[in-house]
Amino acid sequence: MRPSIRLYNVLFPLWFFWLYPTELWLLLLPANFLIDSFVLYVAMKWRHIENRTYRWKSSIFRVWAFGFLSDFCGAALILFLHFAFWPAPWFWDTLGYHPAETLLVLPGVALAGYLIYFFNRRYTFSSSDLSPADIRWLSLALAVFTAPYAMFIPL
Repeated sequence: MRPSIRLYNVLFPLWFFWLYPTELWLLLLPANFLIDSFVLYVAMKWRHIENRTYRWKSSIFRVWAFGFLSDFCGAALILFLHFAFWPAPWFWDTLGYHPAETLLVLPGVALAGYLIYFFNRRYTFSSSDLSPADIRWLSLALAVFTAPYAMFIPL
């Protein structure tokens, strides 16, 4: 009989992957790519930006890479806050999710969202011929819709 496998945070269980490398990376990478692609394309369509396919091709890999970098920074902040504010050994032995965990996760998700906005505005779209308003719009849409909200889900 095979044990049941629970995947509480499929899209971004970053600290789990640092501790235990697994084949789920093969699912995580394309899933994030598809989500980033969808958000980028819909944001360009909503803003009526021309040459969407060309712009998607020229920017999606940087959007994707900066998204992962931002998520790593947010997860690192969460991990730091866990060690800084929950050093008691009893905490690591408890089962379940404590409501105070939300206060530790919120800064990491906010940092990741801000970094997604900053990196995309500063590096991904800065060399394009888009207007500053379009660059802000695309960067903000990516930050809001691709921030790692799944970090709020307990592992």
